Amino acid sequence: MSNYSYLYDEFHEVISGEQLRRILHVSKRKCAWLLQSGAIPCTDNCNKTRRYAVKLDDVIEYIIESEKAAERVQPQRPPEFFREQLSDEWFDVPDVLTITDVSYITGYTPNAVDNWILKGSLRSVIVQTGIITCREWLIDFYCSDGYNIAKKVDKHKKLLQRLLI
Repeated sequence: MSNYSYLYDEFHEVISGEQLRRILHVSKRKCAWLLQSGAIPCTDNCNKTRRYAVKLDDVIEYIIESEKAAERVQPQRPPEFFREQLSDEWFDVPDVLTITDVSYITGYTPNAVDNWILKGSLRSVIVQTGIITCREWLIDFYCSDGYNIAKKVDKHKKLLQRLLI
């Protein structure tokens, strides 16, 4: 609890739902769900305003437990042979790729590819004609961040099934 002792300086022993929302940096809806579901114990007076009373100790306990759970969840890593199989699969793909090319190869929208580049997950360079990447960087992406995409498109799922089974 020593990491969160500063909260005792800033807040009272019992806080409101709005204060909880600010501490956790979550939306009003998420905050209400955390309280109504019992994830964080509280007293509910059922009023429209100032509805919840939450003990600061319970909030700190929730934060610590959430951090422990996040540490236990490790992203999946592809098998060692995945990079080699992906290189074989995309052997005939050109060395230099535009966002449109990557979109066509992977099945994801150009907007999704753009987001990968903006986040720095997919390496790229800017040239006179626009943004480009290369086949090796795309393979690197698929073997790291791309392997853990939560909502995979059908083309990605089929590729994984074909290469990993």
